[in-house]
Amino acid sequence: MYEFKKDLQDSGSLVDIAIDKVGIVNVEKKVDVVHKNKHYSFYPRISALISLPAQQRGIHMSRTSETIEEVINEVIFQPTPTIELVGDRIVKSLLEKHPYTTKVEVKLEGKIIVQVRENSHRNIQKAYDISSFVKARKDETGHMDYNYFIGASAVGMTVCPCAREMSQEFAEELIKNRKDIEVSDVDIKKLINLLPFSSHNQRSKGTIVMQIKDLNSHVIDVLDIIDVIEESMSGKIQSVLKRPEEAELVRYAHLKPLFSEDVVREMAKNFRFKILEDFKDLDDDFKVVFKIESYESIHPHNVYSEMKTTVGELKKKIKIN
Repeated sequence: MYEFKKDLQDSGSLVDIAIDKVGIVNVEKKVDVVHKNKHYSFYPRISALISLPAQQRGIHMSRTSETIEEVINEVIFQPTPTIELVGDRIVKSLLEKHPYTTKVEVKLEGKIIVQVRENSHRNIQKAYDISSFVKARKDETGHMDYNYFIGASAVGMTVCPCAREMSQEFAEELIKNRKDIEVSDVDIKKLINLLPFSSHNQRSKGTIVMQIKDLNSHVIDVLDIIDVIEESMSGKIQSVLKRPEEAELVRYAHLKPLFSEDVVREMAKNFRFKILEDFKDLDDDFKVVFKIESYESIHPHNVYSEMKTTVGELKKKIKIN
């Protein structure tokens, strides 16, 4: 094969200005994840970006795409226990192949397909949105600092507390004003608390993104993050519902009406419990973001709520005996 003499990428830049991010985006791949007894497939869009010094004209782009292919091929033969490890391997390989760079950022965003048990008797496949970010920075001494962020999204059902409360008030007034019905105030209260009442409900998408530092001691199962999100909603949406199951889900969800603000706080509370059970050894300064977008059924707009905090702040605000 003919070898070209000039390497334009290594030549001087036309304008000596450093560039923050250069690379490739939206490379679509498949990654198999095996963690303990769990096995699922991840279909990420991969972005790999590096910084470029002011004096260098361009990056060696083929080295970046080559790195992604090499790491993905490794995972084919030896599945990864966590998604973050894939990004970590890509970042460290990029640092070796691009010695001139001081900043590297790799993102993996896509869906995982998992087998779940629905209603305790039915196995189905469900898809969830997953994201993994790895950021590396090299200082003047050559020391590398790594930051990892893992996130997951899940869709649940939320019921408006305000509309439900108004339905109860309307029913109470209706009974009191009926001349052909005689019910004491005490019994009216009992009936109101006993009977199900309507409200508007919607699908809502919750998201949690959390920071970790050490991939060996901070092993996070994204399915645990998904559990936190789904448990924080009024109800869990389901792919298949027979009539009795549908009735049960609607009744249950209306017994737990939640504003979007309530859901974000519920996620924070449930995440705090996970810190004790499954997310151990997280440092207090690690960042956590809780988000929800509600696809409103009676409005032309969506409702959004977000909370940014740290593990330490959660421990202070939510005390567990």
